[in-house]
Amino acid sequence: MTTRTTFEDRLLAELQGEIERRESASAPAARRPLFTGRRLVMAAGLCAATGLAVVLSPGTPAESPAYALERHDDGTVTLTAKEQYIDVDDQRELARQLRPNGIEVEVQILRPGYGCEGDTVLWAHTPEGGRDPIFTIHWARKITLHRGNVLVFVNFNDGTEPHKVDVYPTEADVEPCVPVKPKPDQSQRA
Repeated sequence: MTTRTTFEDRLLAELQGEIERRESASAPAARRPLFTGRRLVMAAGLCAATGLAVVLSPGTPAESPAYALERHDDGTVTLTAKEQYIDVDDQRELARQLRPNGIEVEVQILRPGYGCEGDTVLWAHTPEGGRDPIFTIHWARKITLHRGNVLVFVNFNDGTEPHKVDVYPTEADVEPCVPVKPKPDQSQRA
């Protein structure tokens, strides 16, 4: 159990103090109980609402449910993926956050049914006897980025599903994703 005072604890103590001050100013000689069920429920509700507002407030520095950024004294930035999928809006927000560190981000979106030339593709059999491509997802959980690096996201299905993430030393080194419709190969089966 932690002994650190949280924002909610301080808010509850302040609310309780305010209740005491109001009651002592307006109460006659007989005192009413300080902690009634209704007052505690209201105070707890206020604490929960305030805590939620703090968590959901815009402008939370470099934090996202999908990733975290850690800036270092040498100018590098460590990107840690908290989730397998970082949606396109979060990818664009990440680009905005990395730009001041001299790191570029490209977001590429493939048409449905396409992959990048050279990607590994596994195949699944459909109930009708056909074959559907299942692409492998490439995602490094922790990446250290340097000034001048380029972080490239490639997404499937009109940007709703991430496919892979690559880091290149410079913009000149970026290998473009050449979209191709995969063809079944007898050596790759799911």
